[in-house]
Amino acid sequence: MKNKLISFLEKAKKSTITLSQLESVADASETYEEFATAVFNLLDEEYIKAIKSHGTNWKGLPITFRIQKGKVKQSLIDSIQQHQFQVHPAIQLQAYYSSSEKKWYEDLKWIKKIDQYLKAHDLPIADANSSERSYQLVKDEKWIDEKEGKAILEKIQLFEKLKVVKTPDPLMYALNPKRMISNQNLHKHLIVENKATYYGLIGTLATTCCTTLIYGAGWKISSSLSQLSQQLGYKDEENQHEVYYFGDLDHEGISIYHHLHEKYHVKLATEFYSTLIKKPFYKGKETQTSNEVAIQHFLQNFTTKEQEMIIDLLNEGGYYPQEALAKEELETIWRNVTWAQV
Repeated sequence: MKNKLISFLEKAKKSTITLSQLESVADASETYEEFATAVFNLLDEEYIKAIKSHGTNWKGLPITFRIQKGKVKQSLIDSIQQHQFQVHPAIQLQAYYSSSEKKWYEDLKWIKKIDQYLKAHDLPIADANSSERSYQLVKDEKWIDEKEGKAILEKIQLFEKLKVVKTPDPLMYALNPKRMISNQNLHKHLIVENKATYYGLIGTLATTCCTTLIYGAGWKISSSLSQLSQQLGYKDEENQHEVYYFGDLDHEGISIYHHLHEKYHVKLATEFYSTLIKKPFYKGKETQTSNEVAIQHFLQNFTTKEQEMIIDLLNEGGYYPQEALAKEELETIWRNVTWAQV
């Protein structure tokens, strides 16, 4: 009974409350003696104070009380203060002092995910659309726009700092002129994550059957890829697109690929990775966020032995940047993969 009354007091919008309002909290199975005992306990512990001028009832209970908000919300305040010291400094939790304890703990699970991302990557320096940023923060691309994401981010004073934009950046690509003048309706494209790899492959584009070589620029590709047909001047109903992705072999690169596959049905340019994992891997990405669903989906593209090698390197905090493949290796792989042969 006492805990129910405290919860009721916590939600009260006014600073005073009447005895009859407290009585409404009691269940039919509870006696008035039990209710009165609980109220007297709240008075003794200074959750509420009697307004003496309003008198008492037959049981000696005050007719009206003044709610001691500081005491009522003490556990909530303690929890918020504790987390404020622990989270990334860009996250501000003061707004939750006026929330209910229930709302605080509902939002806390999201705040922890955001905190984990910021501690691994810090505040972004590049713009991203809402679906891309949602996926980065909580692994749910609809969270900001269609769920409670934007409200939570605004409440913790983070939305503006996350550089969320509505308009995607233009898609950056090199064009194969031979493919543009052909009558083929199936167009193949290769996305590479980094500039060095893009420039390492650009000279080979004309020797492949690919229409474009696309510079992904990390997570930016998530929004800009939507403009592929429009920028090429193709009508979707008359043309098909088969898109392949090659990124860094680390947790973030795997997550980008998984996101692109879910959103655009992008395929993995597996052959580049198969060559990468034959080399010694690098260390230094231990703090990246791991997405187990994305990892399992990524592994399906490889042989059992290759899967074991990839799992081992991730478990050891290892990674492969695209730059681990020299220009000559990149060119040879792209010319020889079956899906890119003329």
